[in-house]
Amino acid sequence: MSRVPTIPILNALQVIGIALLFLTLLSACGEPLRERSIEVTATEMRFDPDRAEARTGEQVFLRLRNRGEVAHSLTIELPSGDRTVSADPGVDAVLAFRAPAPGEYRFYCRIPGHEAQQGVLIVTP
Repeated sequence: MSRVPTIPILNALQVIGIALLFLTLLSACGEPLRERSIEVTATEMRFDPDRAEARTGEQVFLRLRNRGEVAHSLTIELPSGDRTVSADPGVDAVLAFRAPAPGEYRFYCRIPGHEAQQGVLIVTP
């Protein structure tokens, strides 16, 4: 008569159970990264829109669409430092960053003489 070793089977079941529990907890740990695409069109001395919104933690893809006759840039003042993207006439450029804590973050064209060309990114919780 053959005897089935119960201890190794119980140990194996415990290991499998712990692994399943770990995988369940791991899959519930975080939500998928949210993304937001924002398009800002630059023309002579203005951004359209001059107000954009995002939520904290979103991966933001800010597309500068230069539809003006001269080069434009877009600089956004973030807590981690200013981020800038530039585009020649008829060219699009993309700036990617993680939306910071809730607040208002100014963006502007840093080309001399374009001081009136600005807007704000409003980040909500």
